[in-house]
Amino acid sequence: MTTTVPAFELFSPQANGHQGGALPDGGIAVGSDGYAVLSYQLSTEVLRNPRFANSALRLMEEFGINDGSVHGFRARSIIMQDGAQQLRLRTPLARFMGPATVQNTRDVLTDIVTGIFNDLKDTKPVDFHAGVDRRIPSLVYCHLAGAPQSDAPKVQELSERTLALLARDPSLKTDILSAYDDLFRYLNDLMERKRGHGLGDDMLSHLMTLADEGKLTAQELFDEATSMLEASSVNTGHQIGLVVWNLLRNPEVWEQIVADPTWIPTAVVEALRLYPRTGVISKIATEDMEVGGITIPAGADVHVAVWSANRDPERFENPGEFVLGRERNQPLTFSTGPHNCLGQGLAKVEIEEVVSHLARHYPQASVVESESAISQTAGRWTIKKLTVDLGPRS
Repeated sequence: MTTTVPAFELFSPQANGHQGGALPDGGIAVGSDGYAVLSYQLSTEVLRNPRFANSALRLMEEFGINDGSVHGFRARSIIMQDGAQQLRLRTPLARFMGPATVQNTRDVLTDIVTGIFNDLKDTKPVDFHAGVDRRIPSLVYCHLAGAPQSDAPKVQELSERTLALLARDPSLKTDILSAYDDLFRYLNDLMERKRGHGLGDDMLSHLMTLADEGKLTAQELFDEATSMLEASSVNTGHQIGLVVWNLLRNPEVWEQIVADPTWIPTAVVEALRLYPRTGVISKIATEDMEVGGITIPAGADVHVAVWSANRDPERFENPGEFVLGRERNQPLTFSTGPHNCLGQGLAKVEIEEVVSHLARHYPQASVVESESAISQTAGRWTIKKLTVDLGPRS
C-alpha cells in the first residue's frame, strides 16, 4: 500500500493544464472532491470493476434531492443497477442499439441531417450549435420512440434541463426537479397518445409491449422510458459539434476526408478521443480496494478523467496530435465495461452522417474562430457557440 498520494484538483480550472496520462508520481491522485484516475490503464480497470458503483444518486443527494419521485427514479434507473437487474433492464434497449439496427437507421439519419441543412441559410456563416448539432439527437429520439417529429423541440428542452445536473451546481436544484416533473408528464402523455393510436415497432412501443406481457413492471417501463429520454439529446448534440469543430480546424485532415469519405469513421473516433463530451465518469468505491498501489477506502468518490486517459502517452503515441488512421484507437469516451454507453453506436453514426453531409456538400466549410467558444469545464468539453462558414455548396 502506498501512503503518499499525489494531489490533483480534478475540477479546478488549473486541471485543464494537465496534458494527459499519469502524474510523475502515478496514475491516481487525490483532491478535495475525491480520487482522480488519470492514466488509461487505471481508468480502464476502474470502469470495468463492478465494485465501483455509479455516483449519480449521490450527486442528486448532494443537491438536496433525498426523496421523492426524482430520487426514486434515479435509485431504480439502469445506471444504478448491476448484475442480473442491470442486464434485465439493458437488454430491451440493446435490441435497438445494436450494430445491425443502427446501420438500418442510416437512411432515416440521412433524411434528418439533410432536412436540417435544408433549413439553413447557407449563404452566410451559420450558428452550427443551435441550428444543427443540438437539433439532431432529439429528432432521432422521436424516430426511435415513435413520437411525432413535432415533439423534438420539447424532447431537446427536457434532456438539456434534466442533465443540467451534471453541471454540479446545487443552485439549479429547483429547476432540475421542475424539469423532471415536466419530463414525467410528457412521457405519460406520449404513452397515452401511443396507446390511442396503437403501438408500433419502435423502441418505446417495444417496452410498453413487454410491460403488457408482464416482462417489465409498470414502474420499470416508466423508468426505462425516462432514462431513454433524459440521455437522448444534450451530450450527443455537444459531441457532434465538438467533432465537427475539431475536423474543420485540421485542414489537412479535412482535405483527406473530402477526397476519400471512407476516412470518416476513423476520423470521428480520433476526434472523440481528443475532445470527449463526457470528460469525467464518477464512481463510488463500495469496499476498500487497491488501485495503482493506493488503497481507496469504501465510500470514497473516484472520478475517472476520461479526457486525461484519452491523451495518455503510455497508451497513445503523440497523444495531443490528430492522427488519421491511428492504430489500436479505443478511447474511453463512451466508457467501457458493463456500464459502457448503450447508445454509442447510434451516436457515432449520427456524427458520421453530419460529417459526411458536410464533406459532400460543403467541402470548403471552416470554423469562424472569432464567433465560436468551446470550453472545458469540470472535465467536460462544452460548446458555448460554434459558428461555421459553410462556403459554396457543391
